[in-house]
Amino acid sequence: MRTSLAVAALLLVFAVVPASAHGKGPTLAGTMEARKIVVDAENREIAVSAEEVYPRDRLEYTLRYTNVGDAPAGGVSLVGPVPAGTEYLEKTATESGAVTARFSIDGGKSFHEAPVHYTVVNERGVEERRVATPDMYTHVMWDVASALEVGKEVSVSYRVRVK
Repeated sequence: MRTSLAVAALLLVFAVVPASAHGKGPTLAGTMEARKIVVDAENREIAVSAEEVYPRDRLEYTLRYTNVGDAPAGGVSLVGPVPAGTEYLEKTATESGAVTARFSIDGGKSFHEAPVHYTVVNERGVEERRVATPDMYTHVMWDVASALEVGKEVSVSYRVRVK
């Protein structure tokens, strides 16, 4: 059975407008692309078009931002959704000294390092702290460790599985 994901989730192109009203300062231009990950005859992973996806297919989302402005961009955070009908695949978010991944289980309202914890009230009325499973993640966010210099790009990725 073919699963159709929203076009906006498969390919998003967007730009972050500069903070300055006069067009000076940092300006980030970015894209988000989805590719289906398949295994070839030599057992190597390759990325192909994600136009058609099916249950259990793995997709890799890549976000790329470039500072096209005329000043360094500090405090940059990149956010990617885990689309409805998919689940995040644990430990697939880009991690390096340049970017740190955090996760949301509440639709992008708050972000936390893995493992994400949440609180529920059990049947006896007592609050319990639980660990969220990766299939509960709704968004992935990366904080860029240093200012993004003019003309420089930052790229991050993560994978999901189609339910």
